[in-house]
Amino acid sequence: MTDDSQSADQLRAAAAHGIRWSAIARPTIEIIQVGSIIILARLIVPAEFGRFAIALIMLEVANVIGAGGLINALVQRKAIDREHLQTGMALGLLAGLALTAMTLVAASLIIAPVFGARTAFFVRLLVPLCLIGALSIVPTASLQRRMAFRRLSEIEVFSTIARVAVSIGLALVGLSGEALVLGLLAGSLTAAVIVCISAPPPLPRLQLTTARELLSYALPVSVAMISTVGFGNVDYAIIGARLGPVWTGYYNRAYTVAVEYQRKVALVMSGVGFPVLARTSSAAELTRLYRQMVRMLTIALYPLLVLLAIAAPVVVPFLFGERWAPAIVPMQILAVGGAATIIFNAVEMVFLASGRGKALLGYGWAQFIVYGLTVYLVVPLGITAVAIDAAVVHGLFAIIAYVLMLRGSDERAIRRLWSDIAPATVSCLGLVTVALPTSLALTAAHVPAVLWLVALGLVAVPPYLLTLRICFPGTWRAQCTALERILPGHRRLNGVKRRLAAAAAAH
Repeated sequence: MTDDSQSADQLRAAAAHGIRWSAIARPTIEIIQVGSIIILARLIVPAEFGRFAIALIMLEVANVIGAGGLINALVQRKAIDREHLQTGMALGLLAGLALTAMTLVAASLIIAPVFGARTAFFVRLLVPLCLIGALSIVPTASLQRRMAFRRLSEIEVFSTIARVAVSIGLALVGLSGEALVLGLLAGSLTAAVIVCISAPPPLPRLQLTTARELLSYALPVSVAMISTVGFGNVDYAIIGARLGPVWTGYYNRAYTVAVEYQRKVALVMSGVGFPVLARTSSAAELTRLYRQMVRMLTIALYPLLVLLAIAAPVVVPFLFGERWAPAIVPMQILAVGGAATIIFNAVEMVFLASGRGKALLGYGWAQFIVYGLTVYLVVPLGITAVAIDAAVVHGLFAIIAYVLMLRGSDERAIRRLWSDIAPATVSCLGLVTVALPTSLALTAAHVPAVLWLVALGLVAVPPYLLTLRICFPGTWRAQCTALERILPGHRRLNGVKRRLAAAAAAH
C-alpha cells in the first residue's frame, strides 16, 4: 500500500506547478469557449440554450452519483493499493449502467411532461455520458493522486477543442440544440480516451471490504455533491418549468458569464488544491495553503467581476447580439453571486480534503433547499428578481461556509472571511472610482464597442494594482512571490539571482 503524504515544501512546489499549468490552460480554454459561445449565440436561438441547460441537470446529477464521490474517495485516502483501483473501477461501471437506465426512465416520466419532448430528446442523446464518466473515474483519480497537473490541463484543453469544433461545425450545417449536445459528447469522449491512455485503468474487480472503505467516504460526498449540482441548476429548472425555455436561455447566458466562468476557474484551483490539501500533514499547513489559494483567486477574479458589472450593457450586445439584451441586468446583479461562489467552492475543497463529508453534506443540502424555495417564490417576478435572490443567497452561504469551516476554533467567521477577501475587495473600490466615470464618458462619446472595452480595461487595471500595493503591501509581496514560483523558468531566474548575489558578496 502506497502512502502519498508529502512535506510542506513538496506540497508548495506541487501547488505552484499545478497553478502554473492551470494559468496556461485556463485562459486558453476560456478564450476558446468564449469564442465558441459568441459564434453559437448567433447561430442558435436562446430557447435551444435553455433546453440544453435543463438537459444538463439530469446528466450532471448522474455524473456526480457515478463519478464524483468515487474520484474524491480515491484521491483523499492517504494510502492506496491496486485493490482500491480495481474496486473503484467495478463500482464506477456498475453505477454508470444503473444511471444510464435511470436517466432514460426520467427522460420519459419527468423531463418530457414538465419541460417538453425536445428537452427529453436532448437528455436521451446525452445518456452515453454516464458510461463515459464511469470509464474515466480511476484514471482521473490516479492522475490527481500523482498531481499530474500538466497532463490534466492538456486533457482539458484537447477536450474543449473537440467540443467546440464539433458544436460549431454542426451548427454551421444547420443543426440547432443537437450541435450543443453532440459537441459535449465529443469533448467528453476525447477527455476519456486521453485520460485512459495517460493512466490505463485496471480490470474491474469488486472486493466487498474495499468497496465498503471507499463507499463510506464516497456516498456522503456524492449525496452532498448532488445538492451542489441542484444548487447550481435549480434556478434553471424552475425558470424552465414556469417561464419557458426562452427566459431560461436568457438567464443561462447571464449566469454562465457572471457565475459559471468564475466557478470553473475556482474548480480548476480546486483540482489543484484538493490533491495538495489532502496530502498535508497538519491542520495548520492546510489552513495556510487554503488562505493563499483564496487570496490568489479573489485578487485575480474580483476585478473581472466588477468590470463585467460595469461593461455588461456594451459586452452583451457586442458579443452575443441584440437579441440577448434581456440578459444584461441579471448578469450585472449575478456578478455578486459569482464573487460569493468563489468563496464557498473553496471552503468545500477544505471539507473534502479534511474528510468532513458530513459537514459538506449538511451545508450542501441546506444551500440547495433554501435557494430552491426562494427561487420558486420570486420567479413570477421575472429573471431579474431571480438574479437578486441568487446574489443574496450565494452571499449568505459564503458566510455560512466560513462559520462551518471554523467551528471548534477561536476565530470569528466574519472577521476571517473579511481578512481573506479584503485585499481584492478594497482594491476593487480603487478600480470603480476610475472605471465607472470612464465608462460613462465613453458611452456619452459614442465610442465604438471594441475601443470602449479596450479603453476601459487600460484605465481600470492600474488603479486596482496600485490600491492593492499601497493598502496591502504584505499581500502584494506574497502574490508577487507566488507569481514568481508559478511562472515558467522561475528556477533559472532564482539561480541567476543567487549567482549575482554571490558575485556581489565576493567583491
